[in-house]
Amino acid sequence: MRGIYIVGGYPDRDAFRQRFADVCEAGFDFVEIGIPFNDPLADGPVIAGAQLEAVRAGITAETVAEDLRRLVNYPVRKYIMTYANIVYSTGMRRFSDMFGGVVDGIIIADLPNRMRDLFFGQGLCIPVIPFATLESRESDIEAAARSEADFIYFVGLRGITGSTADFSSPEMKEKVASIRRATSKKIVIGFGVKGPADASSALGLGDGYVIGTEAVRRQNDPVEFRKYLSVLAG
Repeated sequence: MRGIYIVGGYPDRDAFRQRFADVCEAGFDFVEIGIPFNDPLADGPVIAGAQLEAVRAGITAETVAEDLRRLVNYPVRKYIMTYANIVYSTGMRRFSDMFGGVVDGIIIADLPNRMRDLFFGQGLCIPVIPFATLESRESDIEAAARSEADFIYFVGLRGITGSTADFSSPEMKEKVASIRRATSKKIVIGFGVKGPADASSALGLGDGYVIGTEAVRRQNDPVEFRKYLSVLAG
């Protein structure tokens, strides 16, 4: 599973939809769409800056949902990435109505795996992609394995998006092995995947990857964005 993360509505709504199409046409398996938020705790300066610009331009969860409805016929899987406050403040049922049938899952960066049931109990009807990290305990991994989502998102480093990961470290290899012992779900590696070499290493370790910072860095430049996708796909 090869994926690209882009920020919803950035640098504007038309450009966002075109960048989405670019990812699909380059042959990637899924697109992860970030809902702009003014306090993106997990994101480094590149993604945080793009999100802030989008927020200032009036991009909301609702406008992202509207744009994704226009892209529903593209034959790739679609996942939204957001924070718990956006889902909670929108309302679980309303959020589900906005994105239900449009996306294949939701990644909530600051929601512990054990808290998913609380959201479902209040009306969320979209599969929540579970996280695993280098710090995940056996009980955390078992909780992730029970998720109805179609993959586990493995955070490949300690830190924020845009940092550097060591995909050859024994610690990372052992943690991925422990996830495989607990579940047959695919393991998609994010955070720290920057270019073709990292992508290859991630595919050798897990079942897929998602690239965010380096894609968003080029999201407002269509020529550079397509060139970057071409290098990755080639």
